[in-house]
Amino acid sequence: EGFQGFALPLSERAAIQKMIGPESEKLCFIFCMVDRSTVDQTVFDWDPEASDERALFVFKARPELGRFTIELTKEEWLNFVELTLADWLEQVEGASKVSSDIFLWETGESYAYRRIAYKRMSEILAIERSPRLKHVAPAMLEAVMATESVKTRHLVQARTPPMSQAAEDALRALRAVGEDIPEDLSPQPLQAACDSTL
Repeated sequence: EGFQGFALPLSERAAIQKMIGPESEKLCFIFCMVDRSTVDQTVFDWDPEASDERALFVFKARPELGRFTIELTKEEWLNFVELTLADWLEQVEGASKVSSDIFLWETGESYAYRRIAYKRMSEILAIERSPRLKHVAPAMLEAVMATESVKTRHLVQARTPPMSQAAEDALRALRAVGEDIPEDLSPQPLQAACDSTL
């Protein structure tokens, strides 16, 4: 969502599939298209007691892209969760060094971004990808988050802010038809953010 200026045209999907394989290209395609709030909903809905290898997981594309349905098998979903968590753990400390107008962060606040969802992802991977990630995913999350200043540890940013005018217009339209999307998508104190989004 935050790197739209670097996107390849969709007409190049076949070429990318040829280069990296269809499974990898599908993950990349989803990563670029998906509304991350719908990813997080599947993460929060995950139940280890009701885990079914044949289950399908459903995301939606970003509102400004039409909110089309994106279906994943359980294996694809786990691959996507692993990619998402690894991507964020690699970036968050560097992102914290500066403020971001587009993400609505003051310096240091990047750690707040989807904080609860990333913790849940590490828990999912520890169980579903055991033994490979049983200790690795939670330990890596803990190590990265330990670099956060105590000044921002009470904040959470549950949803990605709009990254373009089209995204802003789409969110405004969804609010107009009754969808519960907060007006203020900047990092919020933990309890207040949980009350309004979970």
